[in-house]
Amino acid sequence: MSLFKSLFGKSDPVEELGKLRARQEWAALLAAARRLDRPGLSSEVQEQVAAWEAEAGDCLAQLNLDEGAVALRVGNRLKARDHLQLAVGQARTVALREQAEQLLAGVDGGAAAAVPTAADAAGCGSGCSTTCAPSPSVGTDDEDFDDTARLELLLATLPNELGDRYAAAGEMFLTAWLAAQEGDDTHALQLFESVPEAQRGTLFHAERGVVLARNGKAAEAEADLRAALTDLPELFHPFDALVTLLAVTRRHGELEVLLRQALAEGRFAGYCWARLAQLEAGRGNVAAALEAGNLALAEGELDLATVLMCAELQEREGRHAEAEALFSRLPSGGCGGGAHPLLAEFWLRHGKNLDRALESFKGALRHELDNPRWLLRIAQVYIAKGWKKDAVGPIESLLQRGGLPDELAAEVRAAAEAIK
Repeated sequence: MSLFKSLFGKSDPVEELGKLRARQEWAALLAAARRLDRPGLSSEVQEQVAAWEAEAGDCLAQLNLDEGAVALRVGNRLKARDHLQLAVGQARTVALREQAEQLLAGVDGGAAAAVPTAADAAGCGSGCSTTCAPSPSVGTDDEDFDDTARLELLLATLPNELGDRYAAAGEMFLTAWLAAQEGDDTHALQLFESVPEAQRGTLFHAERGVVLARNGKAAEAEADLRAALTDLPELFHPFDALVTLLAVTRRHGELEVLLRQALAEGRFAGYCWARLAQLEAGRGNVAAALEAGNLALAEGELDLATVLMCAELQEREGRHAEAEALFSRLPSGGCGGGAHPLLAEFWLRHGKNLDRALESFKGALRHELDNPRWLLRIAQVYIAKGWKKDAVGPIESLLQRGGLPDELAAEVRAAAEAIK
C-alpha cells in the first residue's frame, strides 16, 4: 500500500469524515478535516465537522497523555516528552491540555510531576468519553497503514499551510522525516541520503539539520539549518536547533547575534528573550538576565526553565515577593491542585506556609517513592515545625542510604544534627 493512499483522493470529504469517526481513526479524521473546503459547507455541517475535530483532538490527546504518563513511570523521558508535546497540541478541552502541560513541565524541568493512573485519567474532568479508546485499526498488522496513520498524526499537528508543504515534499522525504520523528536517527540519516536531489528543499534541510545537530555533527547541521532558515525564517524547530548548537559549542557571541536578529525581525520574541536571559545569567549579569527574563515572561514565554531562572535570580537578589510570585506560576500538582514542589521548597527556605509545603512534598514522594529529596524535605518541614521526633525516622532512613548526591548528603547530615 502506498504511504499516501489514504492522504488524498476522497470522493465525499464530509461522508468520509463520518466514516473515520465511526472507525475511531482520529488522526486520519483530523488530517482529512484540515483539507476540507470549509466555505463551501453549510453552517450546520461546519458545526458538525468542528465537533468531530474537537472529539478527535481530545481522543488523540488522551491517548498521548496516557502514553506519556506510562513513559514517565518507567523513566523514559524522551518518549514521554514526545507524547506529551503531541497531547498539548491536540487537546481541545482546557483541563486535558493543562494536564498534559503540567506533566510536560515536569519532564522538561526534571521536577516531580503527578503521573496519572488510569483511574486518575478517567476522573480528570476532561470530558473525554469512552469513545476515546484506541482505534482498533491502529493496531492492524498492515505496516503500511501504520506508517500512514503515524504520518497523518504528525501532519495533523502542523499549521495548515505548513502541513500542506510537508505533504507535498515527496514520499522519500516523508519516510525519512517519520523515522526522525520516531527517534530512529541512524535510519533517518540513511533515508535522508536516499532523498532525490529534486526533493532536497527547505524542509529537507530543516529536518536533516535537526537530526544532524542532535547527533553531534555540528558543521553539517549548521549548514543545513542556516540554509533552511534563509529560505523559511519562520520555521521554529531549525531555529531552536541552531540556537542549541551555538550554545553547546560555546559560540556565545554568534548566538547573541542570532537571537537579536530574530527579535529585530519580529520572530520568536518570547523564546529569544528567554535564551538571552539564560545567556546573561551565565555571564553573571544578573540585572540584564532579569530584564530579558521579564521581557520573555511578558511575551508569554512560560517554559519551566525561564520561570525558574527568573525566580531564583529574584530570590538571590532578596526580592522574595517577586520570587514567590514566579514560583507560584509553576503548575499545581494533580487534578486536585496543590503547590508545586519547587514553590514548596521556597516556602521551606523562608519558613512560611509549612503545612502546604508538607502536603506538596508528600504528594511528590507518592509519585517518586525512590527520590530521597522528598523524604528529606518532609523531615526538614517537621524540624521547622518543631516536630523533631517525627523527623527521626526519615533522617535515619536517609543516613542508611548510599550514593546520595554530595549536596543532598550534606543536607541530611545537617538535619541529623538538628534533631540531636
